[in-house]
Amino acid sequence: MKNNSIQILQFGTGNFLRAFIEPMVQDLIEKDIHLNICMIQSTGGKTLENLKKQNFEYHVLTAGLENGEKVEQIRKITCIKDGLILPDDSDKFFSFASIPEVKWIISNVTEAGMIWKTEGNFQEFAESFAGRLTQWLFRRFESLPEAETVILPCELLPENGNILKSYVLKHAENWNQSRDFSDWINRKCRFFNSLVDRIVPGFPHHLNLKEKETDSFIVQTEPYCFWAIEGNEEDRKYLPFLGSKAEVLLTETIDFYSLRKIRILNGLHTFMTGKGLLKGFETVGEYVNQPENLEELHSLLETEIFPTLHAPVEELRKYAAQVIDRFRNPFVSHKLADISLNSTAKFKSRLAPIFHAYLEKNKTLPPIATRGLVGLILFYLRFPEKVKDTQEVTDFYSSIPKELSEAYQVIFASSKLFGLTDHQVIQKACQDLLPKRD
Repeated sequence: MKNNSIQILQFGTGNFLRAFIEPMVQDLIEKDIHLNICMIQSTGGKTLENLKKQNFEYHVLTAGLENGEKVEQIRKITCIKDGLILPDDSDKFFSFASIPEVKWIISNVTEAGMIWKTEGNFQEFAESFAGRLTQWLFRRFESLPEAETVILPCELLPENGNILKSYVLKHAENWNQSRDFSDWINRKCRFFNSLVDRIVPGFPHHLNLKEKETDSFIVQTEPYCFWAIEGNEEDRKYLPFLGSKAEVLLTETIDFYSLRKIRILNGLHTFMTGKGLLKGFETVGEYVNQPENLEELHSLLETEIFPTLHAPVEELRKYAAQVIDRFRNPFVSHKLADISLNSTAKFKSRLAPIFHAYLEKNKTLPPIATRGLVGLILFYLRFPEKVKDTQEVTDFYSSIPKELSEAYQVIFASSKLFGLTDHQVIQKACQDLLPKRD
């Protein structure tokens, strides 16, 4: 194998993959498992052009808390050996389909790029990611029918691998390709569902680092790095990334890990957003560094969130402790205003199931989570100019009768918007928060 031969095609040049996948591949190189990456840029800008001027080399700064201890490490990434821009370099892109060593395709085209789009003639280069992947796989089907291809999408969508495969098969059908091609996709192409979890703030503008003088692409990330891949033990041979230093897990279903992340990490974010903004906190770090807030978060976890996850409590506590460390990361400024985007929908998916489970078991609403809900509604009521939500949601708040007292406006919103009618608990939460208004 040539030193610079390519084994991985990576759709995406952004900060996340460069701080998530590349360090894993670098780990493997250090273990004498030599995998090299060709980056594919499908969007505008000069990221790839400028990265090439650095010989595709850059640094990753890992900074944060791990097991309560401060971590700050800089590492050079050298595993990217080539790059191409689509659609300009489509011929080069297709040439990789005929190279047996090219086995893995990894993507993070974001949720906006993982979409279905009806394409034109098969001979025309497709516009969508799924369409381009279908055309590439067809070239591989023709030139290397015995070669296997492993596709690992990292987009934050449930069943991302199944979604991408369904799009590929649908494109094949729409382009009137033979049944043999579809059968080959099912036999020789392995699409994995996966869940990625790592906070990547990006270029560390606020930190004084000598590497910034020569490296325009240094990227900051946190110590925590988790990748759950859905499969069985027979799939292990297709996933060398399991041997990296990161926590890469092969499991028969990723449903639990997805739910754990949504309920604990994302749920705590949503819980603290309205309350925090209401009280004048600007960042997650500021919020969790207040002892009374941290104590409340722990109580919320133990009494209202953990019981809905049906897993060993010690395992949940370990993950929650990692999440709190991530929230307290002194190197990161994570703004509550940014997290507040579309908080109504986030509440419904992240915290509403906790309300319903608690209500079914205890015949009342969860008192702590209700304070988060009330804080969120009060924020929407008091600061409409700061709300970042859909027109439908903002119109709803505008329609709430102004003659109602603030407490009854909260009860009205809880009932109409979230379907929660335990007014006694909601009113108690209002009493806890309303007196604190300046």
